[in-house]
Amino acid sequence: MARFKGPKRAKAAAVRSLEDVPAEPQLDEASALVLRAAVAPLPDPGPDRLERMRVLTGITIRHDDPQVAIDAVTQAATVRCMIEFTRTSTDVKACAELARFLGWAAVDGVVDARRALHRSGVDEYLTLQGYRRPRGLRECRQILYTAGRLFHPREFPPARVLPAPRPKRQTAASHDDIRKLYRLIQEMPPALGMRALALADLSYGVGARPADFKVLRGTAITTVRSDGRAICVVTLPNNAGGVRQVPVLDPGINGRLLALAARAGDDLVLAPNREFAERNIVNRIGEDMRRRGYPGPQPAALRNRWILDLAERIPAALLLQLADVLDIRVLADQRGQLPHYKVRHTITLLREGLR
Repeated sequence: MARFKGPKRAKAAAVRSLEDVPAEPQLDEASALVLRAAVAPLPDPGPDRLERMRVLTGITIRHDDPQVAIDAVTQAATVRCMIEFTRTSTDVKACAELARFLGWAAVDGVVDARRALHRSGVDEYLTLQGYRRPRGLRECRQILYTAGRLFHPREFPPARVLPAPRPKRQTAASHDDIRKLYRLIQEMPPALGMRALALADLSYGVGARPADFKVLRGTAITTVRSDGRAICVVTLPNNAGGVRQVPVLDPGINGRLLALAARAGDDLVLAPNREFAERNIVNRIGEDMRRRGYPGPQPAALRNRWILDLAERIPAALLLQLADVLDIRVLADQRGQLPHYKVRHTITLLREGLR
């Protein structure tokens, strides 16, 4: 027979049973658990950025919760490692600014960079900061907007790209200067004169750039038969990753380049005895010339003269193809050296183009 428990005994048993049941988490704790479960991990900075991470995680920020401060710095450093490095001082300053924002945006002690870097949260933070330190508001906005574009690119305006200063164009060499250069080459020692002649012929004859000589070999100079005559064709690399083939119609340059191809074979035309050309091979030729008392060559000026001469004879589309340029600013910069066509001459040229 079951024994009847009095009110006191029943109450004591109920208390003991409640002690055995684990206490339900408080509302704030439950919210924090949900927030932590929703945090998406940031990309691993990778082994090549360990030193950068070490420097950035060494900074400290002020926050009421020390753990939030640590988490904010760690996530800010990870986000900064996703952005191109400029210099250490800028990196550290931007990381500290980003960490302060992440600490401010933490909810229930949980730091979540992806969630915090929405445009609405960033703008709210900037509004508050505007009253505290208006002088640094623009810099702070740039740092946070740059970080926000990594995760929510559609919410932020595109990064402002300042136009790069336009480089000064090299003035085209005059025909008189070119004649003097070829006469001067004939007076040079044979070894230096041959390299200087190849540099001049390829710059003025086919519009080769200084960078082209690092890979230009004798096998890139070939011939094509046209009207019973062997026409030299030089194959040069272009900026699109392909090649451009430039014929040479000047009889003198045509013959010299064919002889150069025969001598060089599969070797580099300016360094026939080396497997690889040195980085500034064109500059080395100029240094050798100046060391012996000769004025150094100007390949860019020779190439620009070649472009100006071509512009008088061929269509613009073909000029862009052969010169491998995206625009014809070199012509606009030196408009005074181009001919001015009369109306009757213009009509004749247009008729020729329609045939």
